[in-house]
Amino acid sequence: MSIHQLELRTGTVRRRKFTHAAKEAIVSETLSVETTVMDVARRHDLDRSLVYRWRREFGVKERVEEPRAFVPVKVQQAPDAAIGIPAAASSAIEIHVGRGRLVRVNRDFDASTLSRVLDVLEGR
Repeated sequence: MSIHQLELRTGTVRRRKFTHAAKEAIVSETLSVETTVMDVARRHDLDRSLVYRWRREFGVKERVEEPRAFVPVKVQQAPDAAIGIPAAASSAIEIHVGRGRLVRVNRDFDASTLSRVLDVLEGR
């Protein structure tokens, strides 16, 4: 027969108390484009709904976006004819949206659908 040690804890679980400054610091972390509310909640061992509630309390409606800017485009002749790729396949546009994500569309793409896809990828 073996004997095991068992520890029982009784009583109520104490809630953590956060100061106004601590809440503000956590909410400010969620305003960065490089992180998500879920990342911040995990880092501080919080439920994401609590972080969202604090964001509402501080009046944060949505994520602050960086101003949009033009990016340099480099156009070069692809060697498609040399490897036998049809012209229709080579008329694709690649859009690098950050965080290693790439959207590739051909010349027949629907602009409204592409707009919705880009909105989802940007977290709007």
